[in-house]
Amino acid sequence: MTDMKEYASALLSLAGESGETERIYEELCTLKALLTENPEYTKLLDTPAMKKEERLALAAEAFGEFSEYLLNLIMILSERHLAAGLVRLADEYAALYDEERGILRAEAVSAVAMSEEQIKRLQDKLAESTGKTVIVKNTIDQSMLGGVKLRYAGTQLDGTVRASLDRFERALRGSVL
Repeated sequence: MTDMKEYASALLSLAGESGETERIYEELCTLKALLTENPEYTKLLDTPAMKKEERLALAAEAFGEFSEYLLNLIMILSERHLAAGLVRLADEYAALYDEERGILRAEAVSAVAMSEEQIKRLQDKLAESTGKTVIVKNTIDQSMLGGVKLRYAGTQLDGTVRASLDRFERALRGSVL
């Protein structure tokens, strides 16, 4: 399987040299959303049943407004039947983009929507402990009893009511009566 991180790194390098880093980031976000909503289009770009020229013409028509570097990469991946990796490419580029800018993206899962003030306090606290610019996305999970589950950079902190009750139960079972 092809390592999309290498393609993402090369694309980021070219984007940096041409001053299009932000534009390509935004285009990749758009591309990812389009391909996630329409996975059959990725299959079409990869299909060996269609002539290479037809696949490339479809890619050029669909993504012709994208930057030259991104469009060329889409066409190269389609030509090599690797278009299925475009969503992963977008994720890898985003990770490299964030790393280069010192951005940490976190997800705060809660039973009800967090207020802007709560999100800001959480961002400030994480920024203080990580030294990065933090962007928090609040996701609602109505099955939670309460509290917040925080996920970032491979870390998960569980401050939910369920987790507290589970810890309490384990402590009780471990105590000698």
